[in-house]
Amino acid sequence: MPTRYDVIVVGAGPAGGTAARYAARRGLKVLLVDKRKEIGVPVQCGEYVAQNDEVRAIFPTVSDLEDLMAVPYRVREVDTPVIRIWSPAGRRYDIPFRGFTVRRDKMDQGIAAQAEAEGAEVATETTVLRVHGEEVETNHGVLHARVMIGSDGPRSTVAKSVGLEWPVSAPAMSATAEGDFGTATDMFFGNLAPGGYAWIIPKAGCANVGLGTWEHFRGNLRALFDKFTADHELEPGKATGGFVPVQGPPPRTVAGNAMLVGDAAGMVMATNGGGNNVAMIAGRIAGNTAADHLLDGTPLDAYEARWRSAVGGPLAQGVRIKHLADRFFGSDRLLELSMVLLGRRRMARAIRCQPLFVRGSASII
Repeated sequence: MPTRYDVIVVGAGPAGGTAARYAARRGLKVLLVDKRKEIGVPVQCGEYVAQNDEVRAIFPTVSDLEDLMAVPYRVREVDTPVIRIWSPAGRRYDIPFRGFTVRRDKMDQGIAAQAEAEGAEVATETTVLRVHGEEVETNHGVLHARVMIGSDGPRSTVAKSVGLEWPVSAPAMSATAEGDFGTATDMFFGNLAPGGYAWIIPKAGCANVGLGTWEHFRGNLRALFDKFTADHELEPGKATGGFVPVQGPPPRTVAGNAMLVGDAAGMVMATNGGGNNVAMIAGRIAGNTAADHLLDGTPLDAYEARWRSAVGGPLAQGVRIKHLADRFFGSDRLLELSMVLLGRRRMARAIRCQPLFVRGSASII
């Protein structure tokens, strides 16, 4: 393996694979590295993707989604036209929202294959230990990159190396349960998952089941997960745990010759936990910005303005809604009342990270 590259992308999730794909498309010498033996394994995700028409409604300036989202559509499993939100007392609110489920391992592998087809190199079982300027220290020796793209999760080694903040994140756990689960995505709120929610997301012949909490949680996540699955008579396979950003992106995602994208940059919608679509949108921006920087001299800081212009507004709105909701999450009784007062229409706006209250031309919360 050569040691010198135009761009090294750390982490072959949807953000990193997409960044590598679009940087390589522009003719750059790109290396995509991942610490795992098999890309996408184990799965640590709800495996849910919003359909393109929903993405356009939430992020209206984002274009050419057909090219960007080709692999997720290729590996789609179950179309889910409705999100069912369940209150602590068992009230159900049906929210029309068009999405579909995927095999996340196959999705990640497919995006990495796209990057290879565009000319990128892919190296697995490669752990980045430290980044210093253009030097990238790995378990296989030192590599060199003119631009670094960190897509290595919320506890990003790239971010730590270049002095960027980690996003605030919270623990989550998920597994696969066999069975027929229909076509609705279920989200359960209350103290069964303090500060977060539990989910049952249908797939082909099975479901992704799990739960996530808030960043202050210090209890036994496994006990919550086991109780939730037992209460719903589920028999999940081996569970995997991790951390999910819950408070939006940190103040900066660019430092020196490095950019952060995806979970490393906190690019998760705080009201629904969705990150796959945003990760790929920002990954494309990161890859193209790296090319603009190296080929045309565009400042790398342009990435900051570009991704915030494309997806930053709804992400920030989602954080504002979550801050409001956090006031009620400590009590099932208060949460129940707040959900009754909000009603289905405002919950639909919350799921889409849109203002809950609109007065004239002004948006409030």
